[in-house]
Amino acid sequence: MKVLHRYVGMEVVGRAFLILVLVTFLMLLAKGLDFLKDMAQGELPGEAILALLGLAVPKILSLALPLALFFGLLTTISRLCMDSEMDALGAAGVGLYNLLPLVVVIALVGAVLESGLTLWAEPAGEARLERATAEFQRQALTSLVQPEEFNEFPGGRVLYFDRRGPEGHMRPVFFHDGDADPAATITAEQGELRYQEDGRVEAVFRDGLRFQARLAGEEYGRVMHFDRYRVRKSLAEVESGDLGREAMPTPALLAGSREGEDAIPNRTELFRRLALPLSLPILLLLALPLGVENRRQGRSFGVLWGAMLVLAYHNGLIVVEEWAGRGEVPPHWLLWAMPVPTLLLALHLLRQRVHSRPLLPAPGGLLPRPRRARKDTP
Repeated sequence: MKVLHRYVGMEVVGRAFLILVLVTFLMLLAKGLDFLKDMAQGELPGEAILALLGLAVPKILSLALPLALFFGLLTTISRLCMDSEMDALGAAGVGLYNLLPLVVVIALVGAVLESGLTLWAEPAGEARLERATAEFQRQALTSLVQPEEFNEFPGGRVLYFDRRGPEGHMRPVFFHDGDADPAATITAEQGELRYQEDGRVEAVFRDGLRFQARLAGEEYGRVMHFDRYRVRKSLAEVESGDLGREAMPTPALLAGSREGEDAIPNRTELFRRLALPLSLPILLLLALPLGVENRRQGRSFGVLWGAMLVLAYHNGLIVVEEWAGRGEVPPHWLLWAMPVPTLLLALHLLRQRVHSRPLLPAPGGLLPRPRRARKDTP
C-alpha cells in the first residue's frame, strides 16, 4: 500500500505543480493587463509593473493552490482509470476507499500551505502592494506632469503651466480645484508638488491670485491675493497610510473583529481567510469520485463537471461574503454555507462510485425495461 500511495502521490504532486504554474501565469497575465491599463492612463510608470506583479504573487498563489491540487488529483485518477490501472487495482481488492489516507495527507499539507498564504503571506503582500502602488503613483504624478498641457488629477483638479524653472518649479501656473466648495481657480507665478511624511502629494503655489465664484443659487465672487498657498488634500488616488482590510495582519483583524463599528467587516474578512484552507480538503474529497472515468464517457467528463462545481463553489463563497459584508447574513456562514453542502455532495458521489452506481439516478419511466427470455415451444 505504501508503494501505491507513493506512486499516486508523486503523480498528483507533479500534475498539481504544472497546473499551479499554468494558473499562476494566467492570473499574473490578467493582473499585468490591469497594470498596463493604469500605465496607459499615466497612473503608473512602466518600470513598476514587474515589481507590482511580484508583490501580487502571494494572493494569486492562495487562489491557485486549491485549484491545482483539485485538478491534480482529479486528472491523476482519470488517467489511472483510462489506462485500466484502476481495474487492475480493483481486481487486487484496492478501491477508492484505499486512496483516502493519501488524500488526507495531501489535504493536510495543502491546508497548512494555504493557511500560511491566506493568514500571513497574502495580507503582507497586499500591504506591500498598496504601499508600492501609492509610491509609484506619486512618482508618476510628478514625472508625468507636462508643461503646456492640462494635467488632470483626482477630485476634478486641473493643472497647467508653461515651463519648468532651473530648480524644477513650474512657472507660471494655472490650477483649478473642482473639489473645493465652491470651486476655486488659482493663478500663480510659481508652483511645485511636494511629498509629505504620510506619503501624500500636495501642491504648493507662490505669489498668485485665488478666485472663487458660485454661479448656481447665490451669485458671488471672491478674489484673494496670496504669497503662499497650499492644496492640503492629496492629489494621489492611493495613499500609503490608507491600507485596505485585505492588507490588515491577521492578529490586528482578529482584535478588530470583537467590537466596534468595523467588527462585522473585519469578521467577514477573517472568516474568508479561514474558509479557503477549510475548502481545500473538501475539494480534494470531491475530486476523488469525479476523477473516475470509463472509456465510453471519455476523458473530459470528470474534468468538465469538476470545473463547473469548483466555479460554483467559489462563486457561492463570493456571494456569501457579499451578503455578510452587507449584514444580511452572519459572517460565520462563510465557514459552513458552502463547505457543508459540498462535503455532503462529495460523500454521496464517493459512495456512488465505490458501489458502481450512477451519480444522478434517472427517473424510472426513462429506464429501459429488461426483456423477458423467450421460451421456444416444441
